[in-house]
Amino acid sequence: MNEQIKQLILAAARDIEPFDKHNHIYLIGVEEGMAQVGLDIHPESLNRWGMPHGGLLFTLCDVASGIAVLTVRPESCVTLNGAIDFIAAGPSQGKLIATGRTKKVGGKTAFCESEIHDETGKLIASGHSVMYFTGGELL
Repeated sequence: MNEQIKQLILAAARDIEPFDKHNHIYLIGVEEGMAQVGLDIHPESLNRWGMPHGGLLFTLCDVASGIAVLTVRPESCVTLNGAIDFIAAGPSQGKLIATGRTKKVGGKTAFCESEIHDETGKLIASGHSVMYFTGGELL
């Protein structure tokens, strides 16, 4: 990833997507093939049992993986397939950090792995996704 692409990704993060903003998701940082996003847990982040909602955890993995792909190939992409393993219950307050890593990029697809940890470093969830390149511009 060159500096121009990195700056495009960081600029896009400042103009956050409404869905991410609504769910309190923000970009922490990017490196070649990797992205980290954070979530400050709010009451609306929780399910009825007081834990972060599974759909929100899936979203964290998806966002981190999607941004990680952009660092390797600056082209619009969408999630083709995704899976998540819920390892441990998430905390009812604090912060979650999701790290997405690009494992392989092909002609039209990219394979990614992701993990979510709480502030103490405890593994909460791990994910796997396949991203599809749409051919559109990066941002």
